[in-house]
Amino acid sequence: MRRFPLSLLAGLALALPAPARQAAPADTLRQYELAPVVVTATRAPRHLEDVAVPVSVVTAEALALRGRLRLADALAELPGLTLVYDHGTGIQIQGFDPDYTLVLIDGEPVIGRTAGTLDLERLAVAGLERVEIVRGPTSSLYGNEALAGVINLITRPPEGTLRGNLSARYGTHASTDLQATAETGNEHLGLRLLLDRYASDGYDLDASTTAPTAPAFTDYTADLRFEVRPRDGLTLRLGARLNDQDQQSPLTLTAGTASTGARSFEERTDWSLHPAVRARISRRLSLEGDLYLARYRTESRLRLDDGTLYSQDRFDQRYAKAELQGRLVWDLRHLTTLGAGLIEERLDADRYAERPEARAAFAFLQHEWLPSRLVELNASARLDAHTDYATRVSPKLAVLLRPSERLRVRLSLGKGFKAPDFRQRYLSFTNPTAGYSVLGATELNDGLAALEAAGQIQERYLDPAGLATIRAEHSTALNAGLTAEPLDRLSLSLNVFYNDVRDLIETQPVARKTNGSFVYSYFNLNRIYTRGLESEVTFTPWPALTLTGSYQFLQAHDRDVIEAIEDGRVFGRDASGRDVRLRRSDYGGLFGRSTHSGTLGLSYRPASDGPGLSLRGIWRGRYGYRDVDGNAIPNRDDEFVDGYVLWNLTVTYDWRTRPLERLRLQAGVDNLFDVTRPAQIPALSGRRLYAGFQIDL
Repeated sequence: MRRFPLSLLAGLALALPAPARQAAPADTLRQYELAPVVVTATRAPRHLEDVAVPVSVVTAEALALRGRLRLADALAELPGLTLVYDHGTGIQIQGFDPDYTLVLIDGEPVIGRTAGTLDLERLAVAGLERVEIVRGPTSSLYGNEALAGVINLITRPPEGTLRGNLSARYGTHASTDLQATAETGNEHLGLRLLLDRYASDGYDLDASTTAPTAPAFTDYTADLRFEVRPRDGLTLRLGARLNDQDQQSPLTLTAGTASTGARSFEERTDWSLHPAVRARISRRLSLEGDLYLARYRTESRLRLDDGTLYSQDRFDQRYAKAELQGRLVWDLRHLTTLGAGLIEERLDADRYAERPEARAAFAFLQHEWLPSRLVELNASARLDAHTDYATRVSPKLAVLLRPSERLRVRLSLGKGFKAPDFRQRYLSFTNPTAGYSVLGATELNDGLAALEAAGQIQERYLDPAGLATIRAEHSTALNAGLTAEPLDRLSLSLNVFYNDVRDLIETQPVARKTNGSFVYSYFNLNRIYTRGLESEVTFTPWPALTLTGSYQFLQAHDRDVIEAIEDGRVFGRDASGRDVRLRRSDYGGLFGRSTHSGTLGLSYRPASDGPGLSLRGIWRGRYGYRDVDGNAIPNRDDEFVDGYVLWNLTVTYDWRTRPLERLRLQAGVDNLFDVTRPAQIPALSGRRLYAGFQIDL
């Protein structure tokens, strides 16, 4: 009788969480321990080794032993991920800006982006079970914003016992983190409440200015998880999350030769509510229903030292989604997943001329087929019908080959898209200090007419009436890779990727104002590609010690720029001020992308209690960050940030003694060798020390 992988049956037929794996023979125990369960890649529980697309997982315990508190710090140490500091801390995957990565909590989107960046510092890792990262376009299952990949924060379900923990940490810049968790339940229900307070006095890398580099802030998070299991095969869940932050900082306003003191106040509140039901209808059929409500609000105020309100800016985004999903296991070879839903978004903000609303309907279909024990095929497609842009269909095909128990080969080809957001369609904003204006594509015609009527336009560069409607950005992507275990203690992974992106939305000046500044709007302009290689090695010479290393090679280029260079139409300016025609080798690619990057790691953990040590290195090669000679591309050495390496060290000691379940002491240092780039990377604050404890009850 032929043997087939049990991945389709190990949780796929059940909407309930995957059951614990049974004990395995000694010769296969190693393999099972290295195969965590993931849900993001196929929207169903699968063992990591049986997923056909590039996926990585980091567990809550791994994050705790590294001393990570916020999602940004957690992702910075993972292979192939790069932090981007622009209107917050975002993440770069396969060379894509943060705009193109979808961030989820238990499968539902986190809203509230600023200039396209979702600030990962907003998200605490407390209460998580694991973080899953899917690389490559995943629009065939998740739709908009999943062009580069998906990051899914999986919360830990409440356990059926009375337990809790308390923790506190203090560090450089008077940073503090206070946390308390309590949970209770029985075999039919579970409840957990988590409270977290995170604060800092900020820091200043430039004493010549009044405003600090990073302002002081206080951040509060409350997270509630409730689960009821009235009978076998039926689970009702409720997830609720609230985050609130206040920050303030002094600054100086200058007008001509006069200056006055002022203070900036920023308030941010976001919350989400996620009721869900998981029902096993039969041995072969399961259903999932989800409702999701979210709101993100910010308010910025600038007050002069005498208390006068100088400026104010409000932003209020609301999001609602309803979704139904079903899974049917036909037999050992075939599994079908089908889902559909509705989305509604609303925005009320001072920078928008109206209150935009948008609605969308979507449906997706996925079929998994195992023609033999060596091959698994996964085909999926999603249809998105939106009120503000054309209907899109996003297909994807993935293949998993198992030549042996120690080798997996993965191939995937898919399409992704990112729709124009509210900012790119409806923004209507004039900077009161700098004097420039930004108009969304929908507001461009009326906005320019209003500025002309006010006598503020000196010259138009184009006629908005002749412009095409702004379109969604779209990509075609190929990923090909393998994972191998040549030895019991050695594992290797390799992934080659290629992303071809069309209709990239960029800003461009459309008119010059009488004050000398410009009016900007959004257009489908660029054609880019990103391609490269991701690799990782893990070596465990003995159970207490794990060594890891990763390397990424990346090329992210604008096709239009390359064509212009090859045609001899692009010039630069050398240090003496002389114009020179550029060659293709002079082109440094898209700004903010390092051609070479990597990580190193050492983890020592001899037992579940006692000492533990974690040392991590993050290497980022040089990358372009500014345009000195006016050609809008990085080509001179003084337009690049030099490469650097950051080292983080954490030491942990655990005691397990009554009446406590566990006492954990931890100390560490981030940026061990005090690397800073004040003018280029203000987010690098220098060496940061911390120490803290956690009591598990």
